[in-house]
Amino acid sequence: MFKKDPQIKALSNLKNSERKRIQSQCQTQTGLTSYVFPSQVVKQTTFKTQFTAGTVFTDEANVPIWFKEKFIDLLFPTVYTCWNWPDLLPVVLAHEYVVEEKVVKGANLMLPGTVPPFDPRCVRYQMVGVASTRSPNIVKAVGIVQLDLPAYSRVIGETGVAVEIVHVFDDGLCKTFKAKVEPPEPGVSVESDSDEQVSESELDTEEQVQSETPKTDPTPGADLATDLENVAEQLAQLHTEDVDHFFTRSLYYTLTQDANFSVPVTSSNFVSNHILRNLPSVDLQQVNIKKTSWRKTAKFLKHFEKEGFLKLKGKGDDLVVVGVATKASKPELANFVPYRVGGMAGGSHSGAKQSQDQPQRPMMTAVTLYKPISSAKDFLRALDLKIDHLFTQQELKTGVDRYIAEKKLMSPDNRAAVRLDDLLYTAVNRAAKKENAVRTIPRAQIIAAILKGNFSEHFVILKPDGSPLFKNPLKGSIPTVEIVTEMKIGRKVVTKVSNFEKFQIDEQELAEMLRKKCSGSTTIGEKTTSPKTLEVTVQGPHGPAVIDLLNDQGIPTKWINFVNKLKKTKKRS
Repeated sequence: MFKKDPQIKALSNLKNSERKRIQSQCQTQTGLTSYVFPSQVVKQTTFKTQFTAGTVFTDEANVPIWFKEKFIDLLFPTVYTCWNWPDLLPVVLAHEYVVEEKVVKGANLMLPGTVPPFDPRCVRYQMVGVASTRSPNIVKAVGIVQLDLPAYSRVIGETGVAVEIVHVFDDGLCKTFKAKVEPPEPGVSVESDSDEQVSESELDTEEQVQSETPKTDPTPGADLATDLENVAEQLAQLHTEDVDHFFTRSLYYTLTQDANFSVPVTSSNFVSNHILRNLPSVDLQQVNIKKTSWRKTAKFLKHFEKEGFLKLKGKGDDLVVVGVATKASKPELANFVPYRVGGMAGGSHSGAKQSQDQPQRPMMTAVTLYKPISSAKDFLRALDLKIDHLFTQQELKTGVDRYIAEKKLMSPDNRAAVRLDDLLYTAVNRAAKKENAVRTIPRAQIIAAILKGNFSEHFVILKPDGSPLFKNPLKGSIPTVEIVTEMKIGRKVVTKVSNFEKFQIDEQELAEMLRKKCSGSTTIGEKTTSPKTLEVTVQGPHGPAVIDLLNDQGIPTKWINFVNKLKKTKKRS
């Protein structure tokens, strides 16, 4: 019913008598006499979609709780109401993959995707909730039963629509009312017979996506490590062993989590662009290579070469990292618990002083993941990787390096090049024109070529506290907020902000914040250029102020694109 955002009118409070009448109707319809509305104030408004119209009822916080179609008395509870009242509706269980990848994305629940036995109340035309076997108490959809489900003890080989879906979590209704209510914690999962299950690879999709997202939230396992979040206050008491510990964990982070890391890499590049950047939020004037027991970059690298984490080439201080250990070969890497990196906190005395005087604002972070396309399955099986999985670049690189070593594909004439066997030849040249296909490729270029033709890019944005900004990884590259300062007709200068809604920033709240920060009037509209997204305009040249405000919301400057059209371009002579 709400595959697209419905059009709604302004909310108005229900009269007390009307509120009691609707509540009584909900109790009678569901048979749950103990049900009550979540607040004394209940609001209503009308909605209109492409195919139907009706009424929505919300609580005091404007979270939709019930809705009904026009000319029909049947009231439908929203998933938010079902979460608060688990016994409100009989529940039809389905496989996790079916719920998350089919039902939530707009499809009806088909009979083969359900899991018997069924609740005796799930007869034809009965209103039910739909939940997964992994989280049986969390309703993700509401619909009407189309078959006599208790009559089915097995569903394999059967056909037909089991439940016609009318509302799902995060559909157009949820988005229109901007309900920021997350599902409760999952309860005990329900096991189904093996002959009733869909493929194991499908059911594990979401679990594996979650395992790919670095756990930046503190966990019980993280207690074994230093409390990296609050360590800046204790820097004055750090000993050499503590600084060594920071650098060791930064090395582990680089080898397991840094998507930009690849070998070969020079020693100076390795330390400056990876080790130092992957330290926690510390002052580099007090935590640097000279404060370690190794004192020099070369000694630091040679120590970890002896420990088996790195493979080096070169003499003296002129070293190149040409190989690294993997999670399979080193238990320290397999058991490593990621943390939130702080970047380079300060490179000079003035910067260090400033970082102490002005604590760093917590920022969002992002992880880029790669989802294989269907034609990449043979390639992943050969690398002994799961086909229904989202990978980091480092994981794929580790798998490719292992495959190259096992098949002995290094070129004997040039160790920096790889001779492609049939499998790698297909994977590397899938996106290339036939006349540009190659049989030998530099090792440093092989991952980029494989990713281009066999994987689609996804991303996960993490809040400053480490929790995901949205439930599932989104397709595409990490978005950027667009800021444009320009002069309108009449010589009025305005600053426009767009593409902010992907970071879950409400346009009304943004307009209010800009109005206060910039002391100027604001308007909310739609971009005139494609793609058609929301745009907030504030009077005056306020680009830096907008960037500062977005930083306060946790959006780092690297995700902000600012264009100042007021600057005069130099004329060519």
